[in-house]
Amino acid sequence: MLAVAVLTLFGARWAERVVAEDLGQDYVHGLRRRLIGAALAEDAGPSLGVTITRASNDLTAVRTWVARGLVALLTSLPFVVLVVVVLGLSDWRIGLAVGLPVVLFGLAVPPLARAALRRARTLRRHRGRMSGRIADAVRAREGIRAAGGVRRELNALDRDSRRVVGAAVGRSRVTGLVRAAALTAASLSTGTVVVLGSLAVVDAAAVASAMMLVGVLTTPLGDLGRVVEYRQNYRAARRIQAPLLARGEELLRAERELERDWARVPRDRSVTGRNGVWIEGLVVGGRPVPALLARAGERVVLDARDPARAAAVLDAVLAGRNDPAQPGAQALRMVVDGYDYTRAPARERRGLLGHASARVPLERGTIERAVTYRDPRATEDECRRALGRVGLGSVLEALPRGTQTRLRDGGRPLTGPQAARLKLGRALLGDPPVLVLDGLDAELDDEGVRLLRRELADYPGVVLVTSHDPGRIAPGHRSWTIDGP
Repeated sequence: MLAVAVLTLFGARWAERVVAEDLGQDYVHGLRRRLIGAALAEDAGPSLGVTITRASNDLTAVRTWVARGLVALLTSLPFVVLVVVVLGLSDWRIGLAVGLPVVLFGLAVPPLARAALRRARTLRRHRGRMSGRIADAVRAREGIRAAGGVRRELNALDRDSRRVVGAAVGRSRVTGLVRAAALTAASLSTGTVVVLGSLAVVDAAAVASAMMLVGVLTTPLGDLGRVVEYRQNYRAARRIQAPLLARGEELLRAERELERDWARVPRDRSVTGRNGVWIEGLVVGGRPVPALLARAGERVVLDARDPARAAAVLDAVLAGRNDPAQPGAQALRMVVDGYDYTRAPARERRGLLGHASARVPLERGTIERAVTYRDPRATEDECRRALGRVGLGSVLEALPRGTQTRLRDGGRPLTGPQAARLKLGRALLGDPPVLVLDGLDAELDDEGVRLLRRELADYPGVVLVTSHDPGRIAPGHRSWTIDGP
């Protein structure tokens, strides 16, 4: 019987841990998708370091609460109450001796929990700042080295690290008190029962039974001490995550509505003609942008005094929305090949518009994934044809894994000009009605420029270009003056 009880306890604890971890990981997986989805969908947002902190440290706090805190609370608390009740029913004096330290521990938890929450928020804030500094420094490493600022950045990192260490130690002082109080409650219960037995207040048999139950009580009380720490770390993380997750849900619902309504969106080529584009009512930075009507075969160069405005206009065109919208102004109208681009879901937009930019690095993954990113349904032959159009066929033959070569760090092992050609090949895949090239020629070598010029000469759709030397890649282009009033 004893062996069965021991094995049952072993199996129950093992199953509890496995089920709790599975529950926590599944819950965090959903949160991670919504969190990163919101970050990718927004035009402006927190720094890279803060985003990484939210996707790692904060979600770890959530997972720990669900997997270890919530499950422990649901199992340990009823068990503690049950043991105290059973002891009280067997002998009220033993029940009082065991229950009083447990009640005192419960009374000490709320103020300690509030202090733990304050310390957890402070630690989270310092971690976010440190992560942001690290991410910014790594991205600006060339400039830092050129200015001889490596030691200066390390000194700044040391200051941030000391703040993190101080905040972490401060939090541990409070959470350590909670854990110590939980174990002290169990020890006091044991000691009180021993005193009752030594004074012959209760008989030896009752003391022996009580000691066995109090011994079993030690583990769940220790679990409850850790629950407070997990709970406050979770609350500190959720305080920041909640609005972002709500925004992610809002964006997801909006995308689903676009997908549901797309079949009812009419197609009207009366203005644009085949593969043409019409943009009217565009607002960027609070300033209106002159309208554009371009027919298939036209090469349009964005003309602006400030290159940053040209980049912002292209971003607004890609997003299909004003930035920001002006109250009372006319709504944006953007028609591509007869379709209302502003009402198109993401999977339809990628077929209407191809984009290659010097400002945007390549994603991690294989070369095949990179070139078919706009159209995951593209066949291997279509992928190879797109790469052949930009002169990467021989490059792929030299790579041991060909199109299955994995890219990292913005395009390695490809060179900078080769990575730029890969971006161009992706944008050209399927000959979308609108091709957007944002400063791409600056990354191309002479052969790449020649190939780009050849493609643009016969491109069947509209090409929107930003370039320091547009005549080099698109002779005979027209200008779209976007400065406006």
